[in-house]
Amino acid sequence: MSKEVLVRPRPTVSMRSRFLHSYSLILMAIKRTSAWCKPSKNSEGADYIDDESDYNDDTVDDEDPPDDVEPQIISKSDSIRVRNGTTVYLHCLLKNADRFTVTWKKDNEYIYYDSNAMKPDNQRIVRLPNNTLVIYNATINDTSDDYECSILNKPPITIKHRVMVVSEPYPASPALPPTEQYKPSLIRVIPARKVEVNAGENVTLGCETKTQWTPEIKWYHENERVHSNVIISGNYITITNIKKHDGGRYQCLAENGMENPPVEAITVNVNYAPEIDGKGKWVHTGLGVESRLICNVHAHPRGKVTWFKDQEEVLPKKGSIEIKANKTRHILEILHTEKEHLGNYTCVAENKLGQTEKIISLTGIPTQAIISGGEMTKTASGLILKWQLESYSPITEYKLQYRRKGDKDWRVVNPTVTNGRGYQFTVEYTVPVGEPGSYEAVLMARNNFGWSEPSDPHEFIGVKGSASQPVLAIATLFLVVSSCAFTSL
Repeated sequence: MSKEVLVRPRPTVSMRSRFLHSYSLILMAIKRTSAWCKPSKNSEGADYIDDESDYNDDTVDDEDPPDDVEPQIISKSDSIRVRNGTTVYLHCLLKNADRFTVTWKKDNEYIYYDSNAMKPDNQRIVRLPNNTLVIYNATINDTSDDYECSILNKPPITIKHRVMVVSEPYPASPALPPTEQYKPSLIRVIPARKVEVNAGENVTLGCETKTQWTPEIKWYHENERVHSNVIISGNYITITNIKKHDGGRYQCLAENGMENPPVEAITVNVNYAPEIDGKGKWVHTGLGVESRLICNVHAHPRGKVTWFKDQEEVLPKKGSIEIKANKTRHILEILHTEKEHLGNYTCVAENKLGQTEKIISLTGIPTQAIISGGEMTKTASGLILKWQLESYSPITEYKLQYRRKGDKDWRVVNPTVTNGRGYQFTVEYTVPVGEPGSYEAVLMARNNFGWSEPSDPHEFIGVKGSASQPVLAIATLFLVVSSCAFTSL
């Protein structure tokens, strides 16, 4: 147990020491703020030449990344099959690459060097400002397995696209909406349109096409390209170690260069054991008030939820206890809390894959105090710290412990108890930190039900207080402004 020591006021420093300390602070402030006096290059009527050697301005614009940040290409490699006359978009979106040269090449020949076209065909093959390469009215000659976008770093960062342009004519098709252009029989899904799998297992999905040519199959999950835990093999994908967030709608698109290519969907339902994310482990209440305990349960198939207190099942009781459920949200509501209602409650959720539980304590003790950082005020005698907390019963005592970091013993004081506003209480205490350094403070509150949990340690910096500090600040500011005025002459 920590040793409690009495708080004794420290002896004040001499007037001479204060003066020397204040004088050094003024000189330091003038030195550190001299950069403020630099004239603006855009000042109207100013004849100003920036001398780098005088100012040594190393300031970096917030919008520009530091020099050591590696550039990135955030686009993915793509393989595109299109027909004659189609417009092709090859993406190469960049991050942190403003300082680097970026090139586009086809078959190892430069097409663009930054925004400079290296081929005469620059009206048909265009580089957009976002570095996307657009090929208008694509021809068979544009076919290549080697469209390369590169950031000229050491080593270069590259991405390659593959383009195949075919000269087959478009098949005649009736003027139907895009969703009706193709019959579902053009793509056969494997194993079925709906698949159910248990979490942790692997599942394979496939799409087979019935066309004269073999189109490239692209896979999407909830309208985004499939993720890293998916293995692609031809027309099939395998999802390994499947998790609940891997469930949903998977689409296979047969890329054949037409405006509305065939597409089919497979819905994957992932079965998993219940998971509970309760709203904290404590519910603070008071006698005569309404109390609500909440369990948010996620499971597939849906889990059955049962409430227990002291190993006995809690059942609904008219006018006293209600049990409600709304999809994943399960609520135990005590309409008029009595002393016998206080204690530990267990929320148990189960389905065919497993069972889980969460313990929630219904208590009358005060809540954990939270520091009001914005309320900290420096005075001549120390720092005023403020905490806030809630209690449904009157507060009877506060216990504040603080110490300089590194000290073994805590200094213990009991701040004055004042009436709260409803259930809200504010604790205020002036901590006499007479020496510079890092300090930490912890607060507890007690009511008729007991002590609260200790607050999280609050760290703060102790500085010698002085009633003349506002005057010192004004004097410092005056000297800085005067210095700036003199420099600008």
